[in-house]
Amino acid sequence: MMHLIIKETQYENMDNSYRVMDFANDIDKANDMLQGYQLIEKDERNIYSIVKYETPLILKREVA
Repeated sequence: MMHLIIKETQYENMDNSYRVMDFANDIDKANDMLQGYQLIEKDERNIYSIVKYETPLILKREVA
């Protein structure tokens, strides 16, 4: 299972923006990476979070 590190930038006059900063297949590694991003961030408008990503299910044949 893949975990994405997402950076959210908050703005006053427009919608927030989101950016994938990194990814990890191990939740412990993803947590370590998240803590690193949070530690070095100086701008209070930026928020980091982890999102679990699952590949979408692709159906090969029609199901009735």
